[in-house]
Amino acid sequence: MTLLAVASQPLLAHVRRIVAHTRWSLLEAGLLDEAMRLLPQHPAMVFLCDAQLPDGTWREMLAHAARLPLPPPVIVAAGHADDRLWMEVLNGGAYNLIGTPLDDQELYQLVSRAWLHRRNCQQAHAG
Repeated sequence: MTLLAVASQPLLAHVRRIVAHTRWSLLEAGLLDEAMRLLPQHPAMVFLCDAQLPDGTWREMLAHAARLPLPPPVIVAAGHADDRLWMEVLNGGAYNLIGTPLDDQELYQLVSRAWLHRRNCQQAHAG
């Protein structure tokens, strides 16, 4: 399973530490533009995106994901993960919201569930 993390360096470092204890592959980008350049050669099954990036927001990441043949679930990471943002993220079409600083177990479980969701969608699409 490949996870694309588009985030600040501190968040990427934390994700890197978590992924080191899994069988996942990690693609890292600090900018949306950088992530878009990575994806054609390195498809990812789940996206993790900071709510705010220097060149955009989670909404733009979600819009890009939606244009892919089988859109990957997008998990939004935010320091201000309150109920209002959680509803905005879910109503906007993202898979879920996770608060930062990250809880290792919560991220592991959330990414695992997102991957299973995508795999089930893929099987239904092929079926």
